[in-house]
Amino acid sequence: MKHLILICTLLISSIVASQTLSSAEASEFKKKVVAKNKSIQTMQATFQQKKHLDFMSKDIETFGEMAFSKPDRLNWQYNKPYKYRVVFNKDHITINDEGNVSQLKADNKVFKRINNLIVSSVSGDIFSGKEFAITLSKAGNKVLARLIPKDKTLLKYMSEIHLYLASDYTVDTVKLIEPSKDYTEIIFTNKKLNTPINDNIFKM
Repeated sequence: MKHLILICTLLISSIVASQTLSSAEASEFKKKVVAKNKSIQTMQATFQQKKHLDFMSKDIETFGEMAFSKPDRLNWQYNKPYKYRVVFNKDHITINDEGNVSQLKADNKVFKRINNLIVSSVSGDIFSGKEFAITLSKAGNKVLARLIPKDKTLLKYMSEIHLYLASDYTVDTVKLIEPSKDYTEIIFTNKKLNTPINDNIFKM
């Protein structure tokens, strides 16, 4: 379940989103994010993920890649140091955990919630929805979107989400902060927008 919640949050980060922006600045920024998201049909990227735990002296690092195609197809996979892959394809979710394949039914309540979050992240509706309380601020040459989940289920997994958006209105870095104050940081690289994606990527 934690993997699915994490992936969903990352989709939001990969398509959405210090000195707090004024109301006018925030409104203008949101409009540009929505416009950008509407122009995106496909997205591919590699990522480095760092898991910070207070009781460990060194962060845990994993590496992987993602591919997304509107309206509802996503491949999210970890390649190193372990193999874990999730494919969202229309009304199905397939999971491959080190060779162990399983599926979630389309009528699963968790699936529906995840699917709704994916749609809102791609369309830019995350800014107009009610899932998060959002604050926008300047962070160097980027914009930081600070999201506080309103849903009790999400709050069990994370107390805050920090998204760092680049000048092209896509996210470079996302930080997921847990109630314990441990956190996960994901750095996206090699982003490709609106390039053809082989259909086999969304099959398992």
